[in-house]
Amino acid sequence: MSEFHGVINEFDSLITDYGFKCPQKLWYNNLIALCKHIDDIYYCYVIARVYKHDGSLETTFWVGPIDRPDDGLESLSAHIKVQIGYNQTLDENFFVECENKIINLIKGGNLVSLLATSKKELENPSVVNRRYEVYTKYFLPFFKKVIIESNNDKKLLKNKKKCMLVIEKTFSSLDGEMKIFFKKFGFEATAVTIWNFCYIYSL
Repeated sequence: MSEFHGVINEFDSLITDYGFKCPQKLWYNNLIALCKHIDDIYYCYVIARVYKHDGSLETTFWVGPIDRPDDGLESLSAHIKVQIGYNQTLDENFFVECENKIINLIKGGNLVSLLATSKKELENPSVVNRRYEVYTKYFLPFFKKVIIESNNDKKLLKNKKKCMLVIEKTFSSLDGEMKIFFKKFGFEATAVTIWNFCYIYSL
């Protein structure tokens, strides 16, 4: 476990008072994330990180459909980003101050408008790219099939070994265009991507 992961303590109020969860299995050595379910497949994410090349600190806040909370969020226009803070020097209060800003953002009712924008972007994207097509036509429908196949059992979905069996069963039952796409994408890559979704959903 990275020493940086202790930064999570600086976001204690978001966890204890605002219902944010810690998807620790998706963290990197220089990045931690929090997530909170908002509505249906929509979540908000807090990403705190330290950049290895210069030691600068950054916190971002996102609202969007379920996805792994990392740099990949940038590639889908339905993920709405709010820059919370950036500092090029070591500041012991930086992440506490970022948490305060996020709490003010939530208290100000901003989640409602951010969620509405995210939903509109997913339905009618301002940027149509390959990532959008793959997410909406393949990844999201596959994820929903796994939820149904698991009987919405969050304990099962959180257990990677058991969830992989459900994903494998779903993978083998695909047909048509989805079967062609995921066969080309490969089972291993599919399983990792879908389990990321399942893990966040299970928290």
